[in-house]
Amino acid sequence: MNSMLLRRIAPIESSPLESADTPIPEPGPGEIRLRVRCCAICRTDLHVIEGDLRQAQMPIVPGHQVVGAVDALGPSSTRLR
Repeated sequence: MNSMLLRRIAPIESSPLESADTPIPEPGPGEIRLRVRCCAICRTDLHVIEGDLRQAQMPIVPGHQVVGAVDALGPSSTRLR
């Protein structure tokens, strides 16, 4: 799966995001996996990229405003299909 990955905090003007192949995650108990059709980067993501907000673990794939379809259910996932 191709993602935009952040490995280091830096000003957005320095292009800190890089294209990278990442493994397709498997959903855990009570989780679902979405096949993302599109994803937006918002100002909060820019704050994370530039280090204004503390990020616990690197690297990260920024973006939390997604449109997609459920394509896998983890164990005990019954609410969404």
